[in-house]
Amino acid sequence: EIPQCAGCNQHILDKFILKVLDRHWHSSCLKCADCQMQIADGCFSRAGSVYCKEDFFKRFGTKCTACQQGIPPTQVVRKAQDFVYHLHCFACIICSRQLATGDEFYLMEDGRLVCKEDYETAKQNDDSEAGAKRPRTTITAKQLETLKNAYKNSPKPARHVREQLSSETGLDMRVVQVWFQNRRAKEKRLKKDAGRHRWGQFYKSVKRSRGGGKLAKESSA
Repeated sequence: EIPQCAGCNQHILDKFILKVLDRHWHSSCLKCADCQMQIADGCFSRAGSVYCKEDFFKRFGTKCTACQQGIPPTQVVRKAQDFVYHLHCFACIICSRQLATGDEFYLMEDGRLVCKEDYETAKQNDDSEAGAKRPRTTITAKQLETLKNAYKNSPKPARHVREQLSSETGLDMRVVQVWFQNRRAKEKRLKKDAGRHRWGQFYKSVKRSRGGGKLAKESSA
């Protein structure tokens, strides 16, 4: 029986027949699924498709943390802890300067890199902004009444309720959310203080009653 090529579906009458994935191929039909180049020396397969070595590792091999593209085994890479990068991807995300051996840099949690100079500059800017005095939001009596009524219905309202309150009062959504957080914290603190006061009074009364009993016993003796 004359074998049939898996690539072109034609009978193979050549002197040499290639067999890959238990299928027969013309030598000219065995091509990489990605680059479409004819495969002459060894190939890799995944899910029924055939790839050359370069494209297989690009698609299924170790991926660069920065660009998420595969890294062929023949390429030189950079490593930072458990993260791997192409040489050109091993660069500062702010100034885009490619980092070399010996350069100092900061590694973010998501694998992004920041050179030392840009990191320190950004940190100084954040510190100066944090130190700047933020404007206070003034809540009118009418707005406060609306928020209090809503708090009685639900101390922890859903997002759509906060959006409705923001629309009714004219306050920013963030202001409404912070008001409810502060109100809940205040009530929790008041309940805690009230509990301490009650226990304090109880301990005092117990102490007085114990002290009186001891005095009476000694007097009778």
